[in-house]
Amino acid sequence: MVLFFSIFILIVKTVFALLQDKCIFYKDVEEFPAEICDGKTNTAICFQVTNIKEDLRGLPSDLQNLCIQMERATVSSYTALDPGSFSNFVSLEYLEINGCFSEISPEAFTGLVNVTSLNLSFWPDDCCEVAIDFSVFPSLTRLILSQYSLSLMANNVFDTIPQLKDLRIAKCLKDLSEVLCRLANVKPLERFILHQELYSLNFPNCSLINPSHEYISTVYNIEMVFLILESVQHIDQGALEVLGNLFYLEFGLKEDLLRELSLIGVNKIHTLKFGVDVLNIDELCSAAKLYSIESISVYYWTINFPPTTTTISEGIQYQYLSICEEIKEIVLVYESEVAGIVTLLDVHLIFQIFSNLSLIDVSSHVLRPTDFQSLCLSFPQSVKQLSFMYLNSNNMGKVISHQFMCFTNLEILELVASNISIIQNCSFIGLIKLTHLNLSKNKISYIYQNTFSGLYGLTALDLQENPISQIETNSFGHFINLCTLLLGDLNFPPHMSLIKLNLSDIFGRIPYNLSHMIISSGLRPMQLVIGSNTTLNKSLDFTIKGQYVTIEDCNRPFLTSIVTLQINAAYVTCGKEFIGKYARSVVNLEVKSTSSDDIGDLVVINELVHLKTIRLENIDLSKQTNLGIMFHNLTKLRTLFLINCRILFLDGSLVKDLSALTGLALMQQDHVNILENFVEHLTSLRFLHLQGLNLYCSCDNAWLVSWVKDNRQVQVYMYRPTMKELQCLADNGMDHLNFILYTKENCSFSIEFVLFVSTSAFLFFFMIGVLSYQCAGQYIKPFYNIASGWFREALHLNGKQRYRYDVFVSYSCKDEHWVINELLPNLEQRGPPFLRICLHSRDFRLGQDIVENITDCIYASRRTLCLVSHNYLRSNWCSLEMQLATYRLQVEHRDILNLVFLEKIPSRLLSSHHRLARLVKSRTYLDWPLDPEMHEAFWHRLWCKLNSYKD
Repeated sequence: MVLFFSIFILIVKTVFALLQDKCIFYKDVEEFPAEICDGKTNTAICFQVTNIKEDLRGLPSDLQNLCIQMERATVSSYTALDPGSFSNFVSLEYLEINGCFSEISPEAFTGLVNVTSLNLSFWPDDCCEVAIDFSVFPSLTRLILSQYSLSLMANNVFDTIPQLKDLRIAKCLKDLSEVLCRLANVKPLERFILHQELYSLNFPNCSLINPSHEYISTVYNIEMVFLILESVQHIDQGALEVLGNLFYLEFGLKEDLLRELSLIGVNKIHTLKFGVDVLNIDELCSAAKLYSIESISVYYWTINFPPTTTTISEGIQYQYLSICEEIKEIVLVYESEVAGIVTLLDVHLIFQIFSNLSLIDVSSHVLRPTDFQSLCLSFPQSVKQLSFMYLNSNNMGKVISHQFMCFTNLEILELVASNISIIQNCSFIGLIKLTHLNLSKNKISYIYQNTFSGLYGLTALDLQENPISQIETNSFGHFINLCTLLLGDLNFPPHMSLIKLNLSDIFGRIPYNLSHMIISSGLRPMQLVIGSNTTLNKSLDFTIKGQYVTIEDCNRPFLTSIVTLQINAAYVTCGKEFIGKYARSVVNLEVKSTSSDDIGDLVVINELVHLKTIRLENIDLSKQTNLGIMFHNLTKLRTLFLINCRILFLDGSLVKDLSALTGLALMQQDHVNILENFVEHLTSLRFLHLQGLNLYCSCDNAWLVSWVKDNRQVQVYMYRPTMKELQCLADNGMDHLNFILYTKENCSFSIEFVLFVSTSAFLFFFMIGVLSYQCAGQYIKPFYNIASGWFREALHLNGKQRYRYDVFVSYSCKDEHWVINELLPNLEQRGPPFLRICLHSRDFRLGQDIVENITDCIYASRRTLCLVSHNYLRSNWCSLEMQLATYRLQVEHRDILNLVFLEKIPSRLLSSHHRLARLVKSRTYLDWPLDPEMHEAFWHRLWCKLNSYKD
């Protein structure tokens, strides 16, 4: 009893350990967001890991990608990474660990010969100091160390990685020498990214890590070097000389940076980004010439241009020289915009000084419309080279006719938040290559027929956050290549109680390539008319915003092209039906109601069988009369968001068809009951996000506590409140109780009681089983064999029974010579028809249990023939065959059992075999004749009996 109880306790502990698995395995990349674990397939993600070797047990050995989130701990409680921690994952290619260890054994990563990418990171504002040996990664090409100090690592730590091509280091360096001196002999390195906050940029001093080596004697040949250096105030001569070339260099705010930049000693800088209080263009151009800089981004407060002066009678005349031909991309951000201050920028100086620009971004400046026309006259060649122009946050006010006439190679033009209220006709004439035009966050009210004349190649037009009050007929008619139209907010005159927008009216014909469209009427009702029968060439992402939105021409092909449908309105209907009834190809559906009482019947959602994502927000689902079937038939749905959707209870019937669901977010403000059967059908669920959860104090919800804590498959996120802080509403509707305490006191049994009941029940049934076997054991096995044979035969019935054999012969192996020499020749070879004989020595299946073989063959044969002899009576197997054949005879009530006596058996011997004795008294049998002349008659009579198919 004590031994049994101990074993039972051990089993229970094992089960609980399995339930506390911290890893989730994903075979398909669609099961989780791409930003998680580098968006890879065949991935496992493990959370709150304390011991890698133990917590990762059970993961598949062919795992290719593994991401581990170690449990946060204090420095004194960091665990060690033991030898062989990853020995089971020899197929691993990507490994990411977020955490720190007190020690990493040299053999910890043994076996990871296929890992090509390793990412080690630590918590923000902390540094992990531990020695690591990377020589066990022969295939490693990319290494990321974030918040990992190099102080305890070997001087040649990177030399031991033979194929390292990409190295990224962030934070935790005290001096740049710590990493530069360790890269001296890393020949295959192609990309190096360093993000570090350093006060001083010193010349490399390798004696800091190796007293015998003070300087680096060679210049590295690294193709792409990215340096993001914050807070640098001092720069040594030749500080970065060993790097040779820099692809990207970024500094934080530093005065006199441009003058000191010559000290770093590199040969070339492709992209430079920095911040200064006073931007001196002369110094900027000098730096550009020195390092052949092609791209510049500057955040500044004041800008100084470098004039050359000559004195003439009228006074001083300033002339500006073209001195920055190297720079092809320039971003000038005026930092004073944060205080609501803008400054006037003379773009003539920009194009004169930077004459080879292909990209210009002059955010937070005042630009005059006439500036652009004069640019065409003064710098026609410079303007024609421009491909990208961003003029954000300036006070342009209006766009005048032919303003951009000479910008013939411009592809992208952004005029965001430029206070534009008027666009004159033919303003964009000449922009023959323009593909993207962004006019959002302006004050545009009228769009005339010729407003966008000349933009035949335009593919994207953004007019969001403009108070558009009128769109003339065919204003967008020439947009034959348009893919994206972001239109709103429509603000038609107040006397028009209903905003009416006819797509065929503004387009003439809806563009075939339209793939993304947003239409908004703000807080006003809208009537949208499709009109056109155009069939789109691409899938359409369609967003519609407004108050009450009705759509006409719902049967047009336009709606059938929608794959992503976003609604932010009180309701959107086609006639009296929800729009989804006509958008049957929708894959992603988002409905955000501005008036949950008027949303209408959403049951049509269950007809959108292609849906993969649903997001419902601010909808009173408790008023949906067909809520129980709303999500039925959605067998492809993978993500479901229910945000502030009032619902009284969640049960299994609601999600019975959501077997493919991998992500579920419940963000409820009202109280809800979540029944345990709610998760029964969610077999593919991997993520559950619970935010602001409010429960009723009910034992129906008690299962949630243990499920959140112990489930192996689903990662549960709880935010405001956490599970420990979760409260529930009491029956009186006033008190709020701690949910966990409530369930412990009212809904759970102690583990001791459960073990006692389980043990008692097991012992009771065990004793009953033993007693039953003692009393009726002799009947159990025959009954089992008969029943299994009968059911096995019944499952194969198809109208008339079919048998593999005509006769199963039950005989003693000591009589086999008679069977071979007499029975087989006279039964199998007599015919036609020929009998199919089943013999145990020939037809039993190898490896199968003997009793099962006997049962199978008896029930696979039309009849059973027993060859009775003294040997037969002494054989236990023959006795079993006789017993099973007799049971079959009693159940089927057919003439299926025949007896042949090979020898004279005295009655006294038969009397001890009760079953055979009863058969002899009730059935006719044959005796093997001693006279050879009677053998032929014997075989003829037996053959006729066995060949009779009339049962």
